[in-house]
Amino acid sequence: MATLLTAAQQAQGRKILTEFDHLAGFVPGEGSLNPVIVMVSEAPGRVEAQVGHPFQGLAGTELDRWLAELELTRDQIYLTGAVRSRPYKIGATGRKSDRRPTKAEVAASAPLLDSELQQLQQHVLVPLGNTGLQRLLGPKVKISAVHGQALHAPIQQWSAQNQRFEWSADEYVIFPLYHPSYSRRFKAVLPTVEADLKALKAYLALTKGDGNKLSKTCN
Repeated sequence: MATLLTAAQQAQGRKILTEFDHLAGFVPGEGSLNPVIVMVSEAPGRVEAQVGHPFQGLAGTELDRWLAELELTRDQIYLTGAVRSRPYKIGATGRKSDRRPTKAEVAASAPLLDSELQQLQQHVLVPLGNTGLQRLLGPKVKISAVHGQALHAPIQQWSAQNQRFEWSADEYVIFPLYHPSYSRRFKAVLPTVEADLKALKAYLALTKGDGNKLSKTCN
């Protein structure tokens, strides 16, 4: 699978491992360089960190099911995330388990995602879950409020000069979905996920003739 990250950017991503405790592995974004959609997730899990590719294991199986419903394959999408290494915590028994990335970890990883998304501006962004969504649209936006909708808005980009997130000058199409891991754990959300996938499929069919470019008709 191809990645939009240069060798220098990948080296930068691996360097982040030395700057924070409790991060493991490095997973660059990968997929089509001219994708139908760009999926923005939270961070790799244990299996992803081990093999160096996004969405493996059970979450990957669920994602593949979603793609089948959208009549897409991994070769037609680009998979990336807010953080590129596995954030983990250590329990009383010494066992490692996944955790949410910190704000500092998201900020450190931001230039990698910014670079990818600037190259993919004309494609639909599909944040998966709250972390991916809030990385793009800020902490006040909740997945429960905007899932399954086509949004038309600027996104957050990291300013190295000001050391904070600022809004992009350009607007993007953002179509949020719940995270595949969430729908696996909480079966009650599955009907909502199915409805959202149908809505995304219909939106992609509607915009196909325009090459999936930004549509001024989005809300």
